[in-house]
Amino acid sequence: MVLAVSFTTQKMRLYRLCLIILCCLAPLQSSWATTAFSRQTGEPCTACHMQGYGPWLTQYGQKFKLDGYVAGNANKLPDALNPFSLEIVGSFTNTQKDNTGDAYVSNKSYQSSANNNLVNDWTAVYYTGRITNKIGSYLQMNISPQTGRSISLAMADIRYANHLAYNGNNITYGLSLNNAPTMSDFWMSTYAWMYPYTQSSVTVQPAAHPYLQGLMSGAYTAGATLYTMINNHLYLEAGAYTSQARVMQQGLGVSSAAHGTSLQTGQIDGPAPYWRAFLQHTVGPHTMMIGTYGLAARVFPQYQRSSGLDTYVEYNADANYSYMLNDDNMLMAMFRYTRDEMNMTASQGLGISANSQNHLNSLMMMGMWTYKQTYNLTVGWMNMTGSIDPTLYGSGNAITGSFNGSPNTNSLLFEADYVPFGKGVAGSDPYLNLRLSMQYWAYTQFNGAYSNYDGNGRSPEANNTLYVSGNIMF
Repeated sequence: MVLAVSFTTQKMRLYRLCLIILCCLAPLQSSWATTAFSRQTGEPCTACHMQGYGPWLTQYGQKFKLDGYVAGNANKLPDALNPFSLEIVGSFTNTQKDNTGDAYVSNKSYQSSANNNLVNDWTAVYYTGRITNKIGSYLQMNISPQTGRSISLAMADIRYANHLAYNGNNITYGLSLNNAPTMSDFWMSTYAWMYPYTQSSVTVQPAAHPYLQGLMSGAYTAGATLYTMINNHLYLEAGAYTSQARVMQQGLGVSSAAHGTSLQTGQIDGPAPYWRAFLQHTVGPHTMMIGTYGLAARVFPQYQRSSGLDTYVEYNADANYSYMLNDDNMLMAMFRYTRDEMNMTASQGLGISANSQNHLNSLMMMGMWTYKQTYNLTVGWMNMTGSIDPTLYGSGNAITGSFNGSPNTNSLLFEADYVPFGKGVAGSDPYLNLRLSMQYWAYTQFNGAYSNYDGNGRSPEANNTLYVSGNIMF
């Protein structure tokens, strides 16, 4: 009888693991902590997350992820239910000047109003936590009104992790199967986890963005990486990503055809190598990190093979810093510089790009103050410059295009967040968490100009955006 039960248990674990590996080939959305992790570890959300709701990780939270999401045996619900969580995200967006409503989708008609949009950004079901003693999962399935009420597995990270000691060094090593570059990371200066965690889907966005950011938001890749952390100081990771088959993309509700001529559009030819390395160090109340990551890809633009391949190489340098002033106050800062080098001869041949060579530089700096892991204030600055390409960046397109063909954009971010739960003191912990946010984007330059950027009289400040959102997790 014991042998039969053991065999059945192992068989069920194998079925669950196979299902979850298939889920890794799914589209991606930004996400964070789950109440299931809190129920599994027996710790409040603040044990793993600096700001109560996540995703900025504490050292304990970093170790939990590095170890494969397997720590803890404090399940507060039956084992069959404990890995599941439910999240609802809703928001209100006001843009300083009205947009063309047909450019964006909303809940009722799949087209947003010209302004003042109240939407359900997404509703998500999570399956997170331990599968076996050395394998764990982080899965997010979205019900997304913003893409026509589609249901899709939006985020996936399956990990195997282990430890060894060598010449006095403590080494954690593992394998991550996931569906987007930087998904395996845990710093806020990478695209899967970057701050701000939630942004409006019904406001005007710049015409250009870094290539890895496009892969993250498009989420039609699949990949695997090997990683190691040595003495909680040196982190090394390497792997590769490729595009999902078009049939699979369409079946999962994320077809690349929906992305038009944006930079992320296209089929990656073969494996695209990805790398990540950083050094981190803690001295008293100070935690510092400096690192680099990037990817090199050969791409068939818009899945068309008639003109050959484009190549994209992206380099990132990033840094993070946190300072615990006292038990109640934390200061945090992060920095990222991105350089994209693009050989676009294939796109040029197809009439997608005017140039055969383009580049894009992006700079992000942010500072935060958090009080009692409940109140958070953030100020950020983003600057983007790059090659002039009137075809690629939509010359003459009203509101969304660049009249002079330049992607140059400069913006400021101001955000306030309130997280009342997740500290382990309320009766609702670990079954409920909530974040309320108010965000304001201010543009001084947009799509290459300080005024009349689209050739139709629209100024950068017309795209200034107020975004009020609420995230509730059960």
